[in-house]
Amino acid sequence: MNILRKIFGSKGADAKSNHTTASEDTIKTIEDNTEKLWKFIEETTAYYNSISCQCAFPRYRQIVSLDCVDYRKSFYSSETQGFIQHSRPYFDMIEGDNKQEDNSQIWTCKKCGSVYDYAYSGFSIYVNRGYLKIKEHKTLDIGAEPQNPMPFFVGLFGHSYPDRTLFKQVDFDTFSSYVRQTKNGY
Repeated sequence: MNILRKIFGSKGADAKSNHTTASEDTIKTIEDNTEKLWKFIEETTAYYNSISCQCAFPRYRQIVSLDCVDYRKSFYSSETQGFIQHSRPYFDMIEGDNKQEDNSQIWTCKKCGSVYDYAYSGFSIYVNRGYLKIKEHKTLDIGAEPQNPMPFFVGLFGHSYPDRTLFKQVDFDTFSSYVRQTKNGY
């Protein structure tokens, strides 16, 4: 994942650069965790659609709607981007009209008809962010309610970050349980 090398730099980076250099071990750990996360996310979107759809999970909506612009910062979340990427097969998409974004679409769930605003913008060579925000929710929630601070496994990358008390890093098992938890009775 060369993007991680761009974010963290490399051992051969110019000494005058302001970029922080991560160790090769740190980069390898992040790459391995990201691969594990994205495979799990792919399985989770299939799981959501086997019992209802992703729209019935408030924690899914919490994660995909994370938008750094709401915090006046420049970052992205691996979890957000992973869920958006792996959700594509479950939506119909048409062009949107938000001209402030590099790419704007309207996504409609193929199962329940819920409607989302999707946007993508490249903020810099290091930070590209996308979000999926609910406009019309058309199904009953079967997933558990979101918690704050929002848990993440791989996390946030970028130039400036929101207040860290709004997010907490957790282990893989805690994150996987969080995104798949249903309400009592389901």
